Amino acid sequence: MVTISREQAICMFYCEPYNESNVVKLSKLIDDMNNIEICYSDDPTEPMLISLKSLYASPFKYHQYPASLKDCKKDKDNNHANG
Repeated sequence: MVTISREQAICMFYCEPYNESNVVKLSKLIDDMNNIEICYSDDPTEPMLISLKSLYASPFKYHQYPASLKDCKKDKDNNHANG
């Protein structure tokens, strides 16, 4: 499965190229919306916005993206070391 960071997903959601300036600008738009988060249901290449209440109420239906690809790599490295 493809690994997509929250930053990449936000750029994908807004159909903007993934670069540092877009990440800063578009992340602020999401962060400024109270009680809204970007997530995915089945396919991480199809980001959506959802209320935090819905996200937390259905943790098996909605999935959050890792904050950055660095965080995702750390998680994978830890899983391989522990498993």
